[in-house]
Amino acid sequence: MDDKTHGLIGSLPRSKRSLPLSGKRHFTPTEANRALVLVKRIVTDLISTYPKLLDSQETCEVAERGGRHADKEIARREVIAAGESIRTCLDELEQVGVELRDWALGIVDFPCKAAGREVRLCWRWGEPAVQHWHEVEEGFALRRPIETLLAEELSLAR
Repeated sequence: MDDKTHGLIGSLPRSKRSLPLSGKRHFTPTEANRALVLVKRIVTDLISTYPKLLDSQETCEVAERGGRHADKEIARREVIAAGESIRTCLDELEQVGVELRDWALGIVDFPCKAAGREVRLCWRWGEPAVQHWHEVEEGFALRRPIETLLAEELSLAR
């Protein structure tokens, strides 16, 4: 994460950066895919707004260095509007009970209890369904097909 992005995220309350779950809802794969209808809309809004936030912040900084106060004020208002839109998206994701893991790529984790442990069902913006999972300590790079989790649960049930 570059300094500019960190500065923007750093201005949000910590709970909005990592989206810890207060009530900790757990999703089954079916429930995650049902919730995905809403999550897709929210994440689409978020990932389309996030670059605008970065661009507006850059414009504001350039205008400030150049002494263009009117341009700086316009860009500052755009930063505020984009920030408020992002904050609304984050609040909505938190209400659904999911964890946003990557702002730019739209990676979302759905908490899940499976095979006697906590795992994450994983979805990335643009994918048609929640089809992967990973251990809590792992992440997107180590995700596996959801069928492997379902097979693991079935073998433990025998």
